[in-house]
Amino acid sequence: MERQATKEKILKVLRAIPSGVMYSTTDWQRILKEDKRVIKAALDDLANEGGVEVVRDEGRPDKPLYRLREGE
Repeated sequence: MERQATKEKILKVLRAIPSGVMYSTTDWQRILKEDKRVIKAALDDLANEGGVEVVRDEGRPDKPLYRLREGE
């Protein structure tokens, strides 16, 4: 239940900001004020479902960035 609510919050924020803006897991923790593990699991679910896109910076492959997938 907690993960589903977090997914909905993430999508709400992503739909409200300009297209292409990307946030890391740490950014999401600051925005949502929730447990980073729950946020990471919710982001993984959204990525697997096709709702968000994961972008890995070559300089920081350990810190993936997330943005709304085009057409969502």
